[in-house]
Amino acid sequence: MAPLPIMMTAQLRDFALSESLELGPYTLVVRELAADVMPVRRRHACLDLTHGRILLREGLTPSQWLRAFVHALVRLVHYSQAALIVDSTEEHLTHSLASGLSQLARRNPALTWALLRAISPHVRRSGRTPQRLVVGQAGWTVRQLPVKTATRLRVFGQADLERRRIELDPALSGTQLAVIFLHEAIHGLHHEAGVTDQTPLRTAHAREADALLQFFGGNPQAAGWWFTLLQPRAQPLPAPERVRRAQPAGARRRQAAVAR
Repeated sequence: MAPLPIMMTAQLRDFALSESLELGPYTLVVRELAADVMPVRRRHACLDLTHGRILLREGLTPSQWLRAFVHALVRLVHYSQAALIVDSTEEHLTHSLASGLSQLARRNPALTWALLRAISPHVRRSGRTPQRLVVGQAGWTVRQLPVKTATRLRVFGQADLERRRIELDPALSGTQLAVIFLHEAIHGLHHEAGVTDQTPLRTAHAREADALLQFFGGNPQAAGWWFTLLQPRAQPLPAPERVRRAQPAGARRRQAAVAR
């Protein structure tokens, strides 16, 4: 790893070890353990939901730590979204991962931003929809889904695997747009990584985690745009409240005295 990603990963590690994270019904802390006391010694990361912990092996290099953390998050997302049944289809996994990661970003914005910066230090918050993506080793494009097509198919978006194109309903915004975009992008990740309905769950989760690292790392503008969509916007104050806040403090006190 280059010096800047190493520094960003160190910041993510410090944050993750000092703050809890919330996902689904769980509140978890991140802890590091020596290899000989890990629940499964050969693994770099394990979930201990009974005690509310994500366990990472001590002594990992920055790149190993980041990869292990993302692998643990992917398994946690699927568990919290109940997509762990043996006959989960590729569509189940796609929806589970897209909605779960979006929930992670909304409920844990500081942790998610630190994670995105560790994956790509070039990520920036953005309000501009990406036009081109790198998915796996292939170039993909992003375009609007024609309204007639969206109405006829009754979909908010679709991934055209043959043309390597993501199409999004132009009426979408905010959280729904973020979830649908990531949903269709994950269809692309699955396609490029060879995840199908027949892929064993453990293999699918591992491929998803590595594909996400590559996706967010290779598309920092898209990562920042997706994150920005998920952050709540300040709501405008009602008219009487705007007037009250605009008044000097003395005038507000006089009005209060008259009211009494």
